[in-house]
Amino acid sequence: MSQTPIVNFDLVDQVVEQIPGWAWDAVCQSLVPAIVDDMPSFVVERLTGKHDNFDRAEEILFDYYKSPEDKAKLIADAFSLIGTEVVINLLDALKLNELKPNATNEMSIM
Repeated sequence: MSQTPIVNFDLVDQVVEQIPGWAWDAVCQSLVPAIVDDMPSFVVERLTGKHDNFDRAEEILFDYYKSPEDKAKLIADAFSLIGTEVVINLLDALKLNELKPNATNEMSIM
């Protein structure tokens, strides 16, 4: 029986506070594929009906986490599923502090 990692919800809150609303899509685009990549095939099958339908699994999770109000849920789930250190590294690689929103709420380099 595997144990679910303990999630530090104070850290979840700290991470969420650092993610601007306009950057949410980039965060999802980084974390959702990482979660799916780490999924066992039986989980992908339960989610999509096929053990190798990773694209559909991503679509389902993108839809599930699409709202910026779901930031804490995605961060907490990612911490639990792929590990806190992996999530922090993925978010750090986005370099959100070097990006600014443009007029269409998409990210652009300063």
